[in-house]
Amino acid sequence: MRRARWLILAAISIIVVAVGSTYYSRLVRMRQNAPASPKPLRSGVDATAEGWHYRKADAKLRGPDGEPCPVIEVSARQFAQVDAPAAVELQGVELHFFHNCGATYDRVKSAKARFDTTSGELYSEGEVEITRGVRPDDKPSARLLQIVSSGVHFETKTGKAYTEQPASFTFENGTGKAVGADYDPRNHQLHMKSAVELNWNGRGPKKPPMKVETADLVYFEEEGKVAMSPWARMTRGTTHVEGGKSWVTLEDGEIRLVESEDAHGVQDEPARKVEYAAGHLDMQFNDAGQVSKVNGDRNAKLTSTSPTGRTDVQSDRVELTMASDGDSSVLETALALGHAVVDSNPKPKPGAPPPATRTLKSEAIELHMRPGGQEIANVETHAPGSLDFIPNAPDQPKRNLSGDRFWIAYGPENQIQSFRAVKVQTRTENPPKKGKPSPPVLTSSAEFKAEFDPKTNQVARIEQNKDFRYQEGDRKAQADRATLDQKTSVITLTGGARVSDPTGSTTGDRIVLNQNTSDFTADGHVTSTRMPDKKGESSAMLSNSDPMQAKANRMTSSDDNLKIRYEGNAVAWQGPNRIQADRIDIDRDEEVMKATGSVISQFVDKDKKDKDGKPVPRQQTVFTIVKAPEMTYVDEDRVAHYTGGTTLIRPNMTVKAREIKAFLKDADSDSSLDHAVADGNVVVVQSAPGRTRTGTSEHAEYYAAEDKMVMTGGKPQFVDSVKGTTKGDELIYYASKDRLLVNGQENQRAESTIHRK
Repeated sequence: MRRARWLILAAISIIVVAVGSTYYSRLVRMRQNAPASPKPLRSGVDATAEGWHYRKADAKLRGPDGEPCPVIEVSARQFAQVDAPAAVELQGVELHFFHNCGATYDRVKSAKARFDTTSGELYSEGEVEITRGVRPDDKPSARLLQIVSSGVHFETKTGKAYTEQPASFTFENGTGKAVGADYDPRNHQLHMKSAVELNWNGRGPKKPPMKVETADLVYFEEEGKVAMSPWARMTRGTTHVEGGKSWVTLEDGEIRLVESEDAHGVQDEPARKVEYAAGHLDMQFNDAGQVSKVNGDRNAKLTSTSPTGRTDVQSDRVELTMASDGDSSVLETALALGHAVVDSNPKPKPGAPPPATRTLKSEAIELHMRPGGQEIANVETHAPGSLDFIPNAPDQPKRNLSGDRFWIAYGPENQIQSFRAVKVQTRTENPPKKGKPSPPVLTSSAEFKAEFDPKTNQVARIEQNKDFRYQEGDRKAQADRATLDQKTSVITLTGGARVSDPTGSTTGDRIVLNQNTSDFTADGHVTSTRMPDKKGESSAMLSNSDPMQAKANRMTSSDDNLKIRYEGNAVAWQGPNRIQADRIDIDRDEEVMKATGSVISQFVDKDKKDKDGKPVPRQQTVFTIVKAPEMTYVDEDRVAHYTGGTTLIRPNMTVKAREIKAFLKDADSDSSLDHAVADGNVVVVQSAPGRTRTGTSEHAEYYAAEDKMVMTGGKPQFVDSVKGTTKGDELIYYASKDRLLVNGQENQRAESTIHRK
């Protein structure tokens, strides 16, 4: 039994060994054929997966197919759940945030991101690409917006994305970049926070891009507007605009309007430069992407500079209209409104004095430019205004014109060609003459027109019509029409012309006045009044107490009205004393009067005075009339010298001679004529009812106070039709006493022939 027991134990051992060997070999084979064990999860990771997908829908909203509207969908190539079930790490991420029940969605792509399923926020430190407005059919939207940045937060509940890192943008017709940005699809606003730069590209080869730089920008996608603050700088081609807060308005992706506060801009072309500034500035763009209008409000300014000169415009508001000129736009019109001032400074021409600066002021001024925008075509005002010509050389006058309306026409090289105005008043300040200041020249008229010399750009001719008035110091003038030749300083007055100064006045159909010399010539129905000279003693010919009146076909005044000539039926008079002739010349300085051609002078005897100095009226007016071809009067000795065959006429007496000298008394005497001396073939005729007395001699003297005639030389004789003939060497006849005295020469008798009854 014992032996059998060991055999049993041995058998069992053999069986165990055999079974163990078999198990071990099978175990080895199993281990060799078993799959590899997974790698251990890193610390903090609870689970991982491949091809992770997350989707959320709104059961309250249904699409056309009745299915709930999708809200968000996230997919990733790899998924890792970290810390808690609410947070996952994703690689190869693509997120869709849906709008309008899946009609469009915002797409977010990132190589690596962290997604919090509880808060719905996706965050990526690496580069993120966000595309707005994707359609499920993959057709691109016209308003597609793409954002590329890093450090991006994306809120899946709201669709808002934001970052503080540099970001780049691609949107309709443009690109941009900024540091820090956020986009909220709920209000469709993109906010670029700093260092913003945008580039809008035109939709055509001729539409230049616009570059926008600013510190802070908000893009209102739905409204198509862009707001920039606190400053902005915009560049498009040769146009540059800088300002404070600014706005850009888009229409179908095209820039239509740019607005800016406290802005200034410039359009700088090789041959022209236009600068503008205003408290508020807006620029409108046409379909070609070119500036079509520029409006400036609040202290608006415009400066246009070209090789021909510079024009400055200031006003409360400026409206600029631009015209297309190839790839750019040029200034076409400028309208200045409210306290408008236009300064024009043409470039001087070689060899010519610098032209005056022209300043036009009005509440409304409109400028029209020539094609090309370099030169002004014309300027007009739509309200009352003023125009100043400010000299840039010492010999130029300073002019000011004020009127209801102005129209200014320009020629080549920004030179004024002509201008006209209505209801005008002018003031001209001329340079000093011989060191003495010149009085200002003042004019007014209903119509005004000026023409300019193209060689000097100075006023060449001025024409004023309807109710013209003129004043220069004490000198005044008026007429229906006046013209000024600036080169000769000659004013021509026509139609009711009149000039006056303290020395007198003159009227005529036409008066030509020299401003430099004060000389003038009057023609046609001339009438003149000259005030008396107060110096020296007065005479019947030139009284210093009575004004001298005159009429003639023509009058000339020179030497500051000291020399006066009347021609053609000339008549001059002081009270009842008068002289007429074909021509009368008066030298007021030398106190000389000359008359030529059919001379007739007339002097009246004044009333005598009694012992008390009271005038005693005469029974009849007594005149002394002298006729001759020529007369010369010298006031110093009060002698009027008549020559060429003369006739002196007194009451009941006529004296004829080759020449007569009339010695006049002062104006206060009771008789104008003191005495007269006649020489050469003297004939004296006294007429009375039924009686004639005729005296002849070579020399005769008549004394008015005694009514005495003394005849000598040439065998004087006196023939009385009643008493006979008397001859002698000297005959003295008292007309009022009818008394005749005869003196014979030594050793020669006087002879008388007496008529008996």
